[in-house]
Amino acid sequence: MVASVVAAVTPVIAAIGPAVATFCTTVLPKVVPVLIGGLEKLSTFVSVVQAVLQIMQIFRPDDKLNDIGDRAIQAARQDIKPENYDSFEAYMEEIRAFELDPAESGKITDTEKFAAGLAVGAQGLDEKFNVREGTMANLWPLVAKNPEYFSSERLTSLLSSTTDVISLLKYFEGNLAPAAAAETEGKIVAAEKAMAPEKTEAAIHSELDSAIEHFKKPDSV
Repeated sequence: MVASVVAAVTPVIAAIGPAVATFCTTVLPKVVPVLIGGLEKLSTFVSVVQAVLQIMQIFRPDDKLNDIGDRAIQAARQDIKPENYDSFEAYMEEIRAFELDPAESGKITDTEKFAAGLAVGAQGLDEKFNVREGTMANLWPLVAKNPEYFSSERLTSLLSSTTDVISLLKYFEGNLAPAAAAETEGKIVAAEKAMAPEKTEAAIHSELDSAIEHFKKPDSV
């Protein structure tokens, strides 16, 4: 089911730009389960993502993930794409001002709108942190898998400790070599201490072990 949804969504959102095309192959399959997994899961996931993007000033307080996605998809059809602007913020200004066609909005699925919003938001984070294109999108599978642990507060604290988001995701997936895993774990612990100075290392590691265990559980969709 996930593969068929990814196949359907990809042509719609990949047209936004090269970074989104990469997002479709690397990140989209990992977030589709939460996008199609029911309203409660989706609502929790979206609220965390929107909060992170707003805290990081990629989104304004009234920007909504699905609305930005809808605008990005429709605007791309008129060649309004991130690569055509000097900055990501200039692009965002353009799509915020873009006049949506309600008939076209009705043809774009919610999954497509949310997926496009995730891709656009991640691209804004890439520019903000001056990292390789496609890096920050790897935050979203963390949230999709465990939004209770990866709250907006925890994610923003993590981003103050490391921008190596790919290693973060690989750490929780269990795909890092021992030395790299130890280095990444140190950054996670540092972020936890910054967020909650009163928390003991034992408590931090206990929560971390639970979060890693949660990642091993198969998706319900």
